[in-house]
Amino acid sequence: MKPTAISAKMRLAGGLLSFVIIFIISLTVMMNQMSKKDSYIINIAGKQRMLSQKISKETFFIVHRHTNDFRELNTAVNLFENSLKDLLYGNDSKGIYAPQNERIQAKLGEVMALWLPFRVEVEALKKGIEEVRPDMEVLTPRIEKLLVLSDSVVQRMVRANLSNVHIDLSGRQRMLSQRMGLYVNRYLRSANAQDLLVYADAKALYNKTIKSFLDDPAVKNAPEVYAIVKENNAYWEEYMLYLDHVIAVESEINKHLAFVYEKNVQLLNAMDEAVWLYTDHSEAKNDMFLKFQYIALIIGLIIIVYAFVMTKEIIEHLEGFVQKAKELAHGDISSFSGQNVTLSSNSEDELKEASTHISLFVQKVNLAMKDSEDALKKAENAVSQLQQLALEVEDVIEDMGIDENEKKTFDKNVNATEDIAIQSAENLIHVNRMLQKLKKSLNAMVESSLQMDEKKEG
Repeated sequence: MKPTAISAKMRLAGGLLSFVIIFIISLTVMMNQMSKKDSYIINIAGKQRMLSQKISKETFFIVHRHTNDFRELNTAVNLFENSLKDLLYGNDSKGIYAPQNERIQAKLGEVMALWLPFRVEVEALKKGIEEVRPDMEVLTPRIEKLLVLSDSVVQRMVRANLSNVHIDLSGRQRMLSQRMGLYVNRYLRSANAQDLLVYADAKALYNKTIKSFLDDPAVKNAPEVYAIVKENNAYWEEYMLYLDHVIAVESEINKHLAFVYEKNVQLLNAMDEAVWLYTDHSEAKNDMFLKFQYIALIIGLIIIVYAFVMTKEIIEHLEGFVQKAKELAHGDISSFSGQNVTLSSNSEDELKEASTHISLFVQKVNLAMKDSEDALKKAENAVSQLQQLALEVEDVIEDMGIDENEKKTFDKNVNATEDIAIQSAENLIHVNRMLQKLKKSLNAMVESSLQMDEKKEG
């Protein structure tokens, strides 16, 4: 329903405009808060990409630098996993909300599916490194010991005057021990399969030769040579098991490292896609907020236009009210005694109420003037009749021959009565004059208002 009171119209326009302003301010504050949270979450998701690369880098450094310092690697792994759980399930204490659409949730689920086996491989790699590093620290002394024993075999064979064939074979054994040590070290540093093949060939040849020495009759007939060969063979059996273990563990480490190398790219790409999904979602949300702001601004403009139209309408009604007041000022006030000062039906309630009160006031003024004039006429008639009666009484007194003193007393009483009647008549005349002044004051007020309007228009 359309409001008809000025106060109601102003409250409606002011209330609607205030609501729109509060809505825009609240929306802006909410946008800022959501933007901060979105930026924080996008930053965390972006760090996940960096952490996945750092994990891979640390694993390569640890493997190839032969170190057991896992502090940087452990920090990166724990931070990646905790942040991924926060992104996937939300963390109110950190201000991280859970995924707000299915695409982000599905992508983070994909990242988690890649991460779980990835972490298992990283932990297995760490375990393998911790297991093999102590053995690798004694690799060089063991190689040197095998070389020393092989050299002792050569020297004993020379002193025992064994054949040149034996001496050549024992010399080759000394060379093979060096060759095995060289290529084992190279394989452990570079994980080159070719180095492993060279080591395997050297190992097979060394083992074949040392076993042949044990079964050789010439060697058995030389107790000193046979003793050193047996010692060499015993150490060789232990050394061969040691190298096989080191190589097996190192091979497992290389497998874990290859898995990290392969899956790191997939993990990085999946996390990168999640970051872009977060970015798209944030931009879409900001676009939606901006649309709401534009709609609120348009509604605000409509309210302003409505207020302008409403104000113009109120001004027109006020001008109509002033026009009615002008009619009161320039017309005879007695002509309004029987009718109201009416305004348009579209006028505001306050103006209608004011016009009704003015009409009632005018009617009361006219009624008071009419009563005053009637009373004045009656007073004038009473005074005239009293004077006539006094003359008649005086004539009667003259005919009766009353004493002069009594006559004077009677004249005083009659004069007093006349004075009272005249005074009453004068009071009524004074009241009538005051009412006339009131009428002139009303007309003067309206004329003054009219002159002020003319000055403003000029």
